[in-house]
Amino acid sequence: MAEFDRAIQIFINESLELTDDVEQSLLNHQLLTHHFSDWIDELFRAIHTIKGNAGLFGFDEITTLAHAMESVLDQVRQRTTSVDEPLLEVLMEGNDVIRQQVIAVSSSSPMPDAEDVLAKVLPYLVQIATDRATIESNKPSDSNSDRHEGIWHISLRPNMTVFQEGLDPIGFIQYLGTKGELAQVALVTDALEKSINAEEMNDSFKSENSYLGYEIRFKGESSEEQILDAFEFIVNDATIEILPPNSSAERYYELAQRLPESTESLVEKFAQLGAIDAEQSKQWLEAHQIPSGIEATSSSIPSPIKSSKTLRVEAEKLDQLIDLVGEMVIMGARTNLLAHQTGNEPLIESMALLERLVENIRDSSLQLRMVQIGDTFNKFKRIVRDTSLELGKQVELVVSGADTELDKTFVEKLSDPLTHLVRNAIDHGIESTSEREKVGKPSCGTIRLNAYHDSGSIVIEVVDDGKGIDEQRVIEHARKLGLVGAEESLTKREIWKLVFELGFSTSDQVTDLSGRGVGMDVVKRNIELLRGSIEIESEAGQGSRFIIRLPLTLSIVDGFMFKVGGGDYVIPLDSVVECLELNEVIEANSSRDKKYVNLRDEVLPFLRLSEWFGLESSTPIEQEALIVIQLGSLRAGLVVDSLSGEFQTVVKPLGPLFEGLKGVSGATILGSGEVAIILDIFALIQTALSPTERINAERFN
Repeated sequence: MAEFDRAIQIFINESLELTDDVEQSLLNHQLLTHHFSDWIDELFRAIHTIKGNAGLFGFDEITTLAHAMESVLDQVRQRTTSVDEPLLEVLMEGNDVIRQQVIAVSSSSPMPDAEDVLAKVLPYLVQIATDRATIESNKPSDSNSDRHEGIWHISLRPNMTVFQEGLDPIGFIQYLGTKGELAQVALVTDALEKSINAEEMNDSFKSENSYLGYEIRFKGESSEEQILDAFEFIVNDATIEILPPNSSAERYYELAQRLPESTESLVEKFAQLGAIDAEQSKQWLEAHQIPSGIEATSSSIPSPIKSSKTLRVEAEKLDQLIDLVGEMVIMGARTNLLAHQTGNEPLIESMALLERLVENIRDSSLQLRMVQIGDTFNKFKRIVRDTSLELGKQVELVVSGADTELDKTFVEKLSDPLTHLVRNAIDHGIESTSEREKVGKPSCGTIRLNAYHDSGSIVIEVVDDGKGIDEQRVIEHARKLGLVGAEESLTKREIWKLVFELGFSTSDQVTDLSGRGVGMDVVKRNIELLRGSIEIESEAGQGSRFIIRLPLTLSIVDGFMFKVGGGDYVIPLDSVVECLELNEVIEANSSRDKKYVNLRDEVLPFLRLSEWFGLESSTPIEQEALIVIQLGSLRAGLVVDSLSGEFQTVVKPLGPLFEGLKGVSGATILGSGEVAIILDIFALIQTALSPTERINAERFN
């Protein structure tokens, strides 16, 4: 029972992935105009696989709908049905219903009704059936000439991975036997023998692979189409060649040359089965100088296709592995500290080597959780399509940086914030077609999703070429809500920050998409929970850019440690530009009240962390150190008591009591067992740049 439940779960996971692939293929139809065959084949295979797998488990509702869609796609593949927007819409709707049916299987819920979408699919099948009937009625009276009585010859070559797809070739051959008589079935073992012979050399033989071919002599009155129907579920996972009764010897010779095995062995096999004359076959082999033996023709046997193998691992097990690696890093740091205290040089050297190995294990473990963001971006094609249709706008989605990798945890938790930003861009940012044409813009608006690495962070941008954010309107609404004083002047950065305030909305109408004053504050909160930040850049009439910045991982980072007021603090090493002695860049006899320095003709604002945390600093000003940090285009300095150097940091979350504490993003355990605080770089830079925030912080302390 447990094995069956596991098989069901595999079916659910694979089917959901396939429905995602189908959706992306349907959305990419216009992009694949010049690759139509590849596009329709990929689409057909996905639906066919869902149908076959659902049939194995007896999910008749899924099988029925998938079979109807597959039939339509087959007509498209045969170019008897043209692809247009209504058909794409029907296929999209059918795919949505299949996804809902699969989800119902996973939750043991009642199957969604597919009658409505079937009613939209069936007219395409009825139309083609009507056309075929018309053609058949116009044929001569001998139109059934494709049916032959006698012995058919079938060459079946399953793909090497057919067993892994849950398909057994023998079962299909036995099913064919119910349609007539299996006169003879012979195995072709060239590929198996070659693989076993090569096992000692390169271990290419795999017990789960299929290496056998089948030569079948089928007796009955049938047609090629009826024979193929018997292999319907395996037709895309095998090569099938069919010769009708009384085929000439030349057709068998041509078949032997097309198949992957030795031509000589196949011709001999055909002769043994009585398909061709033995003496004539020998003469043909001699005349064509076909070399004998499998070894001489080994090059004709295709080598197995090396595809990337994916191993499904539960996220919980992966998280447990990362946690254990983190604990190993902490214990490694402690052991290294103890080794240095002993003064034993061989032990210290051995610990240095062990530390490098731990770092390699750490990096490899973290890579297991890294995934490309492209799959997440592709899902927004559907959101853009549906939202633009709902609002009656023309919008195109452009994706770049799809191969950028980030932690899987981010991918899961970024979906909602990105969805809100994209829908907002379509609703608030992109103008209607008429408005765009009036101002000389293209009638179709553009939304860009872009991802890239920058300074040890992941940056994700949502950009639109719409009308931008109206600064004055934002200020007016902020004053109505009491967020800004009547005479208070704001910088652009401060204006954009108002957009993320709770309950803030500039929309006059409440719709299904916006206007309730919720959303942007949730977007900001969700991103900050990932230790990230979000900023806005906007220009009237040109569009807006939302910039999300996230750390590479939530688990283990390379840090830089320093001391303030006797305590240890850590910041991400990637954000550190340089370290200086404060007295090298600050004017002599300067007081502690000064908040900026002249660093190589650049005004650099800085934040004295002892003041920020309300600590007494016993370090003289001439002995303080300045750490220059940078995040994107923002740069500031941190004044600390002393520098400790690089430190491999295992990030530990703060307890509920300290969640939301400004300027702090987590904690880590040192080799000595003491706790060091991990600081939030973005919050510190913002404080150093903003006098208002600095004043508020000083009041708080």
